[in-house]
Amino acid sequence: MAERDVVSWNSMVCAYMNHGELKLAIELFKSMKERNVVSWNLVISGLAKKGDMESARLLFEEMITWNAAMKNARLGLDNEVAWNAMISGYMRNGDVKNARLIFNQMPVKSVVSCTAMISGYTKVGDVGEINNLFYSVPVKSVITWNAMIAGFVQNHKFDQALEVLHRMLMSGECKPDETALMSVLSACTHLGAHEQGKRIKSYIQKRDVEISTSSRTFLAFNGQCKKALTLFEEMYVERIQPDDVIFIAVLSACTHGGLIEQGQRVFSQMVKQFYIVPRIEHYGCMIDLLSGAGKLGEAHTLSTSMSMKPNAALWATLLGFCKLYGQEMLEVVTKKILELEPSNPAYLMMVSNLNAPIGRWEDVLNVRAAMNKEGIQKVPGSSSIQVENKVHEFLVKNTKHKNRMEIFKTLDSLYDQLKTVGIMEKRENVLLGMA
Repeated sequence: MAERDVVSWNSMVCAYMNHGELKLAIELFKSMKERNVVSWNLVISGLAKKGDMESARLLFEEMITWNAAMKNARLGLDNEVAWNAMISGYMRNGDVKNARLIFNQMPVKSVVSCTAMISGYTKVGDVGEINNLFYSVPVKSVITWNAMIAGFVQNHKFDQALEVLHRMLMSGECKPDETALMSVLSACTHLGAHEQGKRIKSYIQKRDVEISTSSRTFLAFNGQCKKALTLFEEMYVERIQPDDVIFIAVLSACTHGGLIEQGQRVFSQMVKQFYIVPRIEHYGCMIDLLSGAGKLGEAHTLSTSMSMKPNAALWATLLGFCKLYGQEMLEVVTKKILELEPSNPAYLMMVSNLNAPIGRWEDVLNVRAAMNKEGIQKVPGSSSIQVENKVHEFLVKNTKHKNRMEIFKTLDSLYDQLKTVGIMEKRENVLLGMA
């Protein structure tokens, strides 16, 4: 080429990056006499996508310095693509600390950057930060709402996922799309909120929401364990290619039906026959299924062999079954949770309450001391039940429910009947968190 302009140089850098030739791409970039914002975005985004955050950080800082020297300081500071690439890159690597540092330094925090942070905190199970970031976004796009709903579902906060959908509809900022509705439908399944699930299906039909074939199959699978497996087998026979959404639906059905052999077979088919890389949702279903069947060893092996780092919610699933099936694993799982979420009151109380009945008082006291030192308060325990078309949530020590008197009267009656037939409360099972 007789004359090479910045566009032709950028094209070459892009080609090297796309073919994985990072070293050649960087060498070519450094030899460029003229660079524009696209030049910087190509190398920074390329390195971040490949996970080389150390090199990406060096070039990112060089970009800001170089543009300042060239009297284009705002070009570096206003380059939203580069800032977002750094945040997303750190989050993909599970480096929340550095992602947050970049986010805090960002001159103008966009919807994209906030959504990337929400998705990152979802992966590590930090529900508190998910909430804080979500409410700090002045104008939310459908992608932001989706990230929030998915964050709650992935961290087993199903009632909060339903609440976010309700707020989304009330705000009128944007209409829920396929992603949001499928996530909430999954939450309904976990809560046993069948009426709510029916209303969502009705919303999809009445509003003519455009959904994929896989999502339509998910609707057919939802809440029906044996039917889900039958439909899946029919798809297999007819050689219809299932995607990751279908496998989430089938594995969820196996989990709720306690169908362990079928669930293991389906998971194996997904990986070995259809070459689908498992997502956190697939692993969550399998760990829940194996743990519920008392196979804690297999669940632990699966969690340590995942293609991504298991989040605190997955370890909490294992921890919850340790009391029933595997107290010998309690120490290992406890350590993992405390490494990921050392200040999460729900997990700290869970650790404390599971260690107390087996006499691990030193661990109990250490957890309580840490909570007192940090001023951490226990988040009240809750449960929910659906009556007709409404989900009622009950919090520990909360006396504000409008039907509380009738509820307490019924509970007293049940307690008297249990006493009559000789079923008494076992004092050794009264946990510290109930006081």
